Amino acid sequence: MMILRVLVDIGGGEVVKDEVARELGFEKVSEEFIPECKSKAVLFKHVKTGAQVMSVSNNDENKVFGIVFRTPPNDSTGIPHILEHSVLCGSRKYPLKEPFVELLKGSLHTFLNAFTYPDRTCYPVASTNTKDFYNLVDVYLDAVFFPKCVEDVQTFQQEGWHYELNHPSEDITYKGCLLLFYISIFAFLTYL
Repeated sequence: MMILRVLVDIGGGEVVKDEVARELGFEKVSEEFIPECKSKAVLFKHVKTGAQVMSVSNNDENKVFGIVFRTPPNDSTGIPHILEHSVLCGSRKYPLKEPFVELLKGSLHTFLNAFTYPDRTCYPVASTNTKDFYNLVDVYLDAVFFPKCVEDVQTFQQEGWHYELNHPSEDITYKGCLLLFYISIFAFLTYL
């Protein structure tokens, strides 16, 4: 069973209404005030899928959205991290090669990234501009639910690793964004 968590902070103290949540198929699980950040947190659960949505409301001007998937690995090959990068390489609605890079250049975001932890992968965004915020959410939701990489093995190879031969007289080399990233990290660590 896929467990999905979504964190939404619509900023400005707005609160998700119970009746709207019910219309969308959610039931309220819990509600709590968090004094440390002067926020009201409400946890909802989607009746059919079990997906959890947490709405955190406060007076911060930032509007924040994050979607989190459980991605426990079966081995140490780094598949969840490769998937994190691959998912942000185009989608059904946004078939650009790198929409994430375009967002970094053209968005009014206050935060835009993705993280892979040992057991989950997170895709958070934030913006103080409402229109920009909903655009970021739209791009990220399309990316995680309809990624182009599902039909394009080259994306996995580009982000993970692949063999490359530039000329028949040369040796075959390994290439890939994350491969080079990890090589540089381990080289730095051995340098210390």
